[in-house]
Amino acid sequence: MTRTKIEWTDETWNVATGCEKVSPGCDVCYAETLAERFRGTAGHYFETGFDLTLRPDRLALPLSWKKPRRVFVNSMSDLFHASIPDEYIARAFAVMALTPQHTYQILTKRHSRMRSLLTGLCDCGQGCVPATHFRSAMAWAVSKANVDRIPGVPDDAEQRVYRETPWPLPNVGLGVSVENPKWAGIRIPALAATPAAFRFLSCEPLLGPLDLTPWLPPISPVPPAEAPATWAEWTWPDWMPTAVRDGIEGFWSESHGRSPQQWMAAMYESGAPAFGAEIEMGDDPHRHRRVTGRFVYCWGNIGRLVLANDPAREYAYTSFGWRTRENARGIDWVIAGGESGPRARAMHPDWARSIRDQAVAADVSFFFKQWGEWGPAPFSVRVCDPDVGWTGTDEELAAAKADSEARGATHAHTGGWCEEDGERRYWLHEIGHKPWSLERCALPDGTAAIRRWGKKAAGRELDGRTWDEMPAVRA
Repeated sequence: MTRTKIEWTDETWNVATGCEKVSPGCDVCYAETLAERFRGTAGHYFETGFDLTLRPDRLALPLSWKKPRRVFVNSMSDLFHASIPDEYIARAFAVMALTPQHTYQILTKRHSRMRSLLTGLCDCGQGCVPATHFRSAMAWAVSKANVDRIPGVPDDAEQRVYRETPWPLPNVGLGVSVENPKWAGIRIPALAATPAAFRFLSCEPLLGPLDLTPWLPPISPVPPAEAPATWAEWTWPDWMPTAVRDGIEGFWSESHGRSPQQWMAAMYESGAPAFGAEIEMGDDPHRHRRVTGRFVYCWGNIGRLVLANDPAREYAYTSFGWRTRENARGIDWVIAGGESGPRARAMHPDWARSIRDQAVAADVSFFFKQWGEWGPAPFSVRVCDPDVGWTGTDEELAAAKADSEARGATHAHTGGWCEEDGERRYWLHEIGHKPWSLERCALPDGTAAIRRWGKKAAGRELDGRTWDEMPAVRA
């Protein structure tokens, strides 16, 4: 099971299969549906259904692939599942280190374990190191002294993995699933704090509107060439404390021969973290203490972190180096899509459009995977005065009815919601009853006409085009 129909990859590599549900994005899991069909079938690959199963016979598979390809790791599981041992994950990473011709895509909902394992930091943030030193475990997995050495690796594999391969691995991207605002706020900061050649978000199934702007900021508020010449022409964002504003304007003032244009140009020249990026940094002069906030470049290698969660102390002094810049680079790729299958939940078209617009504005690669089971249902007539009713002609009404009947049952995706276990869940309403008759009236604000087309018929076009952008892989 390698070649795949998943649009954003070439190959799947399942070193483990099986999982458990951890958030609403898992409720209609395609992998579980597939595996459970064969539970109890003697001799079948999924004889045990979707129970977690290690597949060590699959570990060496990429070593035989000579042609470069994009590889989705564990499409039928989660590589950072709690029941997968650290050393087994290290074995998979060792194979990825030995096959630099491939680009690996690792997607997880276990953000906390990913961060702790690949950074050496546990959730307390105090620098705790796991019992297994991950890179040493990678080298041991391919060592000639290891009786359980991965088969097929070259004789110099240990040297290559431990001494010659950079860290993070330059051909491995890490991503997290982000289905709604709650999990965006939990998983994305953990991803941003984990070293990777590139980082990505899978907003699929998209179950609510997302504001990704805290993690998709530009390097400077505006490009230097477009920045104003004086501070009188500049407007600060609302989240910026007065003391930080005054400090920057005092240094980059016209009286000192320094303009806002020069301030923004210096951000690029210094390799500063992105303006407004939410990151964790050292708290100068107490470097051992870590604080989290929105970064603002000041001068040289000096910055400020605006501390949204500490009203008694608006900001912290901090300095940055290459490692901070790497961690602050943020998100390189955003995938969005709706859900497919018999129990699929519908995605509001505006949610997908908003994510696309946010990614484009931040110059981040965007990939629209699919509408899924549900897609937009455009209607030709929308003429209604709420006080009068239908204002169109009989001919327009007849045409609209014929159009509606040709499309089948149509629903409205509303902006209404309810809370269930702390999660926001959106409603669907059938069309055909006042005041939402599409033949006679425009939809109320915040709603959209959608139809259950089926995945193939709904397609992948968003506003008339496909979006297949891929991230650049940085060494």
